[in-house]
Amino acid sequence: MSEEAILRELDQKLRALSVEGLWSPASEADMATYSKDPHTSVQPHVWKWPALYEAIQTVASMHGLDGKAERRVLRLINPAYKDQQNRRQRTTTHTMLMTLQLLKPGEVAHDHRHNFAAFRFILKGSGAYTVVEGEKIPMNEGDLILTPSMTWHGHRNGGEPVVWLDGLDNPLLFLLQAITWEAFPGGLQPMKPVSDLTAPRVGATRPVWEQIVNRPAYNLHYKWQDTWENLQRLSDGPGSPFDGVALEYVSPDGGHTMPTLSCGIQMLRPGEITQTHRHNCSTIYHAFRGSGTTIIDGQRFDWEQGDCFVVPLWSRHGHRNASQADPAVLFSVSDRPVMEALKLYREEAGEGA
Repeated sequence: MSEEAILRELDQKLRALSVEGLWSPASEADMATYSKDPHTSVQPHVWKWPALYEAIQTVASMHGLDGKAERRVLRLINPAYKDQQNRRQRTTTHTMLMTLQLLKPGEVAHDHRHNFAAFRFILKGSGAYTVVEGEKIPMNEGDLILTPSMTWHGHRNGGEPVVWLDGLDNPLLFLLQAITWEAFPGGLQPMKPVSDLTAPRVGATRPVWEQIVNRPAYNLHYKWQDTWENLQRLSDGPGSPFDGVALEYVSPDGGHTMPTLSCGIQMLRPGEITQTHRHNCSTIYHAFRGSGTTIIDGQRFDWEQGDCFVVPLWSRHGHRNASQADPAVLFSVSDRPVMEALKLYREEAGEGA
């Protein structure tokens, strides 16, 4: 018997034992991991606002969605993943999901909780609010609202239609096979008294009678007015050579926004062109104000207000504000905290930086 036949017979025996030899055939994706540079299946892509807004308005005109979904949500699916069989794998990147959600006047999105982290970045409208662990948080354009892991949350609307972005780390937890989800008994959680709210405990002044260990781990609400004022105050400074006037939404102790997600806001000053760099975390962007161009590994992606786009990990990228008169503002979320927690984070400046 030839050695090839012996090996073929051995492979059959090993398969019956749920065992495999290292000599088994390698796919193209397998071979791509034998490199000093990381490899990702995520593709750069832009989702255009006019098409997204038209679609969410169509969903808004429907009544009940025939029981298919309680929330009016559009999921931004990376072209690389749109044919995945499992919905949990049809995601924006391999670790994060970005969605667009609309809440009509008088509607209620009942309370639930899950162990994947999430946030809301408000795009249009006012009069709605989110309830997080009994705290009523108003939704205003440009506000960032967190719903950290295992916090009860739901949405109510007593005003005009409100549209926002959701960011979630559930693709990561799906990969870890660790997702949990549960509805709040009775549908709606009770409200906390004002004296128990988070806001007075995470600012520059805090109650002296409470121990540090008992202080909130998260700032649940970042108001756009405060964020915009900080961007303007810093606009005459040097800024980041790669991101312009860039800020991170930090936790009360100065850490990342949440353990798995880092949310950021950056202002590209009129005519500003940033230097290129790359890092091994994925980033999803939303053009909140203005228009411009992002070059991703030499490929040009033009964006305007309302567009969303993704920069895959280890892709060289730089931004340009298209206007010579007005600033452009980009909101973003990345999985950098995960890479840092695993002590795997890498960043590299581009040529000429």
